[in-house]
Amino acid sequence: MLNEAVTVADAVRTRLERSLLAGDYSAGAQVKDTHVAEKLGVARPTARVAVQGLIADGFLERETGRSARVRRFSVQDVADIFRVRRLIEFEAVRSVCQGADTRPIRESLARFSEVRDDQDWETAAQADMGFHAAVVAAADSPRLSRLFQTISTEIRLLMALLRPRYHQVSTLHDEHTVLLNALIAGIPEEALQLWAVHLNDAEAFLSTRIPEEPSREH
Repeated sequence: MLNEAVTVADAVRTRLERSLLAGDYSAGAQVKDTHVAEKLGVARPTARVAVQGLIADGFLERETGRSARVRRFSVQDVADIFRVRRLIEFEAVRSVCQGADTRPIRESLARFSEVRDDQDWETAAQADMGFHAAVVAAADSPRLSRLFQTISTEIRLLMALLRPRYHQVSTLHDEHTVLLNALIAGIPEEALQLWAVHLNDAEAFLSTRIPEEPSREH
């Protein structure tokens, strides 16, 4: 009975996480246990366990005595996250350009190419993260990979806010094709320049969008 309850809570948690990463909830939107239970047809205690799990993972936040809310980011938060991304990914790009095996990166882009324009944004965002994680992993530095993992939840939540930037998934895929080709060419200066443009564009878009994000309840 206990295993069954845990399984249901895990399923609810996964459904909620996918909705968050698909951009179905605005930053700051309330995620009430009662609403989750009603929407997904589960008991309130099960919904509470799922919500609590997402709070622990950093997807949601909850002040004492209040309902959980989707994580909110300030412009300063975005700048800091991208500052750390540059430190990690630029170092990874340098390592890859020095002759690291690009096969796992090419495989991640091949999976990305299978995402259709009519699929949900969460699938595209997952493919995007998979590509960048593969680049960091190719640097063959466990500590660099762990650093990337520490900000992965924040990156994924910011990816949900990038949804209006790309009308077609193929456009996002094509950007990453350019990045991969630069890595394969093995010229660090050119690869780093393209990487900077890619990350700067995302940061600039998010910095203008975040203040406009309304808080709406679900």
